[in-house]
Amino acid sequence: MNEVMKNILGRRSIRSFQKRQITEEELGEILEAGKYAPSAMNQQSWYFAAVQDRSLIDSLLESAAEFLRTPGTDPFYGAPTVIFVFGDKSAIAPVSDASLAIENMFLAAWSMGIGSCWVNFVGRFFESPASQPYREKLKVPEGYQCVGSVILGYIDGEIPEAKPRRDGTVRIIR
Repeated sequence: MNEVMKNILGRRSIRSFQKRQITEEELGEILEAGKYAPSAMNQQSWYFAAVQDRSLIDSLLESAAEFLRTPGTDPFYGAPTVIFVFGDKSAIAPVSDASLAIENMFLAAWSMGIGSCWVNFVGRFFESPASQPYREKLKVPEGYQCVGSVILGYIDGEIPEAKPRRDGTVRIIR
């Protein structure tokens, strides 16, 4: 099996991270992988805001928890790096473009031994007025919607086993 397939089949969502920050070089490569994702008509309609400032992450979590009415939770699982992924609403397929970029980042991270997970609550939060100060801090361009976030960090603990794949999800017609 080639390395790409091993990476795709081996990758898991990780929800337990070491406190140690990923390196600047690793973050750069992960973001570069996101920028090389396919996009509709090559519009590259994404915007990535990578945050490694713990106080900013904690502040955002606090505001989001109030918005979602889930105080005391950490949907970022203590990850030291969070990449917020936005898509230009005026593009042909901003959600698809951003989603493909997220997957590229996941696979790049996994290939470096860095855990990742998609955190989805941010999409709703960034559509609320409570997010405005964070949109400004992240310098999100006007007209962009948050599609999701990528949490990243060195894995702390065991890598989960793959869940069984559902039957009946593929049909080949010849």
